Amino acid sequence: MVPAMKAAPLIATAVVALAGAGCAPARTTMARYPGSAPQWDRTKQDPKAAELADKVVAAAGGMDKWNAVKQIKWTEKVMNDGKAVLESEEVWDRWNARHWAKLMHTDSHLIVVRELYGEQQNAYSESGQQAGPRQKMAPAEAAKIVPLAVDRFQFDTAALAMPFLLEEPGTTLAYVGQAQGDDGKPLEVIKVTFDASDKARSGSSYQVDVDPATNTIARLEIVKPGGNVGYKLSSYKDVNGMKFPMQMNNIGYAGEVITFDGLDIGDPTDSLFVEQIH
Repeated sequence: MVPAMKAAPLIATAVVALAGAGCAPARTTMARYPGSAPQWDRTKQDPKAAELADKVVAAAGGMDKWNAVKQIKWTEKVMNDGKAVLESEEVWDRWNARHWAKLMHTDSHLIVVRELYGEQQNAYSESGQQAGPRQKMAPAEAAKIVPLAVDRFQFDTAALAMPFLLEEPGTTLAYVGQAQGDDGKPLEVIKVTFDASDKARSGSSYQVDVDPATNTIARLEIVKPGGNVGYKLSSYKDVNGMKFPMQMNNIGYAGEVITFDGLDIGDPTDSLFVEQIH
């Protein structure tokens, strides 16, 4: 694994926003990116990587359970050397392809709401002392935040749901080889890329290090033009029959620890995606 960079760029990104979006019409199928295939194309995969992915998916709970997930919520805390540098709440409405997030600070909160594949996007600020007053940001201000929100969405959802993203439509897998684990035993390494047409995922690729003893993801490396960031994943928790990592430790910066909590799976919370002005 390439040595991980400090997570400062990602945290700076996070300190600005995340997202979800406006009311969507009633749906009968899961929202996908424009031009998406109806299912993962196994014929286009490296056979060794596909075999590993099958084991990882099964160990995490199976694609049948993941395909039934319409919305997932969670809270997140990032600690640097024991000090909290980011606290947030996030909602990924998979059914309607929307993302909502609140970044919480002592004096103010920042909320971003956007469609993953549409044009609607809004940003709000509110007092950190109570639920309001909330103010909508001007389009020019919101436009500066949205690219940062995309980065945050990619990072957090990949960290939580990578076992299932391995076999999502548009995912391409390649077998890299083996890497040495912390205990000296080998890990199996897969490279993960997404369809360039999927603007919610494009621009990033990932290296996934699988522990063959448990078929769980032991390490996840985000590969980006500006540099790579690697994490150890641990504290897996069962939610609705699926396993999600609740803790990530930065490999290159031991002081950074990311924890997830309050993981909840259910129906879309439409009230979060309407015009949010008190």
